[in-house]
Amino acid sequence: MATIKDIARIAGVAPSVVSRALNNKYGVKESTRQRIIQIARELGYYPNSAARSLVTRRSETIGIVMADISEPFYSQSIKGMEYVAKQTGYTLLFSNSYENVEQGQVLHKMISGERVDGLVIVGSNIQEKSFISLLLERDIPFVLVERKFSDPRVNCIWLDNVKGGYMATKYLIEKGHRRIGHIAGNLYFQVALDRIEGYKRALAEAGIDFSQEWVAAGDFLTHGGYRAMKELLPLGCTAVFVANDAMAYGALRAISEAGLKVPDDIAIVGFDDLEFSSLTNPPLTTIRQPRYEMGRKSLEILTSILRERRSGDEASPDGVKVCFQPELIVRQSA
Repeated sequence: MATIKDIARIAGVAPSVVSRALNNKYGVKESTRQRIIQIARELGYYPNSAARSLVTRRSETIGIVMADISEPFYSQSIKGMEYVAKQTGYTLLFSNSYENVEQGQVLHKMISGERVDGLVIVGSNIQEKSFISLLLERDIPFVLVERKFSDPRVNCIWLDNVKGGYMATKYLIEKGHRRIGHIAGNLYFQVALDRIEGYKRALAEAGIDFSQEWVAAGDFLTHGGYRAMKELLPLGCTAVFVANDAMAYGALRAISEAGLKVPDDIAIVGFDDLEFSSLTNPPLTTIRQPRYEMGRKSLEILTSILRERRSGDEASPDGVKVCFQPELIVRQSA
């Protein structure tokens, strides 16, 4: 395997010059730099990232913290992140938080020993706040996804979930429904609270009284939607807005087991537009959130910050805040 010394010998320069050229440092003539790069390519030289990180204090790695990367919801977000990582040369290090970043000590493990240059944290658990203070205190670049955070220094990407809940409920109202139930997600999560808020706003706008009895708690998982739908069935609702597609799959099963048909007896609208949602029976009407674009944007923001720090440019004290918009996808379930 070729080394820096091999390249230096062929190029007729000192190894330190080769190192500076390959790391795009100042003090090397452009013609010399290009010659060194060409020799490195011909020899098939690849720098040792571990050794380089000891010198540069950079790992060229970005940490990605998600609840559970095996969940279908995250697939498109991961693809968006991987696209940017490939373009910028970063390696992604994924870790599951199982909905609790602080208890799992995930962040502490990632940032100890400078294993990552920055972090993307996906989740909206409103109980977790101390880790944000820790990252700000240690000056570690990070981006929150699925969470709007008021601190002006924090980079955030989120969906307008209130609008999404409103759109879903309003669509059901426009289809003539008045007895509309809601299957909510985990109420410690901001996305769940926002989608309920959108549901309430649409009801109020239509002059329909909100009743807590018509809201059944789920956990954003399929079995939670199944259980919650069984709670709502005796109430005689003619439509249900479900806070995510995974729970909607469970709701569809519960309706089928009760001998009822969708949408003839009960209409269903989900949220997320997962890959399987066009394949359910009937295909699921849902609110789409641009998961790929949100994942891609999170990495674009973070790599831009890292690039500014590397170049020595003075970064803005204010974080980047981006709100994505939901889209109603009409199929046959409502």
